[in-house]
Amino acid sequence: RRNLGMINVLLRHKTKSLSSSDIKLKDIQNANKVLFALFTRYGDTIIDLVVIQEFVQKYPSKDFLILCPKQMKPYFDELTPNLRCIGINKRNYLEMFKLNFFLKKWSPDIGFNPWSFGVEGSFFLSYCQKYQFYKDFNKPQVINHYEVVRKYLGLPEKIWKIIDSKLDLNYQRVLICPESSDSERSISIGQINKIINEIKYNLGNPLFTIASISPKYRQSNCNNFFFKKTNKSSRDFIKLVKDSDLVICCDSGPLHIAQAFKKNILAVFTATNPEIVLNSGSKINLYNN
Repeated sequence: RRNLGMINVLLRHKTKSLSSSDIKLKDIQNANKVLFALFTRYGDTIIDLVVIQEFVQKYPSKDFLILCPKQMKPYFDELTPNLRCIGINKRNYLEMFKLNFFLKKWSPDIGFNPWSFGVEGSFFLSYCQKYQFYKDFNKPQVINHYEVVRKYLGLPEKIWKIIDSKLDLNYQRVLICPESSDSERSISIGQINKIINEIKYNLGNPLFTIASISPKYRQSNCNNFFFKKTNKSSRDFIKLVKDSDLVICCDSGPLHIAQAFKKNILAVFTATNPEIVLNSGSKINLYNN
C-alpha cells in the first residue's frame, strides 16, 4: 500500500500540468503508432476492447499497443491475440521503469484512454506526440456505452438494435454472475433462486455455477467461483465462461465478457436501460422480472 501511495503521488505530480490535444480525424489517419491506456472498471475495459477491435479493422496498417492492469491482460490475449498488450503492476517500480524506458524509445504518435479517469492512463499517454484524455472528452450525458467509445475514437455511429435470443432446452452448464459494482444493478438472492427454479422447471437440471466477489452469494447446491484481482483468476473465469452454455448476468463486467465471447445470455436489468448498456447487434434474451 505504501508503494502504491507513493506511485500515485508521483503520477499526480507528473500529470497535473498536462492538457489534452484536440485530435482530429487527420491526426488518426496520419499516425503510425497508436497507444491505448486502459485503466478503468472491469466492464468498461471490455467495452473498450470490443470497440478498439473496430478501430483496428478500420486502420489495420498501424502499430498498436495496449496498456492495462495485469489482471485484465488475459482478456486481451484471448479476444485480441494479434494486438500487442502489456499488463502492468504499477506498484512494481522495476516494471514501471522498464515501461517508461520503452515508451520513450517507441514514441507513439497518438494516444487514447477510453473510459479511464485515473492518473496512470493520463501519465502513459503523455509519451505520445498527441493525446486526448477521456476526462476532457465532451461526451453526451445519455448515450450507449459502446457509442461513447466510438465517438471518442472517431468511429462511425451504429444504429442500436438487439436480436432477441430464445432459450434452448439443452443447456448443461449455466453460469450466474449476479453482482455489479453498483449494488442497485445486482441480482438479489431471491431473484437468483427464482431464476434457478424457473430454469430447472423449463430446462431440466443443468450444472449451476455462481461467480461473485461477495461470499453472500454462495449456495450449497451450486458450484461457486470467487473473483480475485489476479491474472490467474481472470484466466480461470475466461475458461468458466467459455465452458458455459448459458450465462445469466446483470449490468456488469461479466455481461460484456459474455457478449464478447458470443455466449447465450440471459440478462437481468434491474436499474438500467438496455439501450444504454448493450452493444448494437447483441444477440440476447432479456429476463422479465
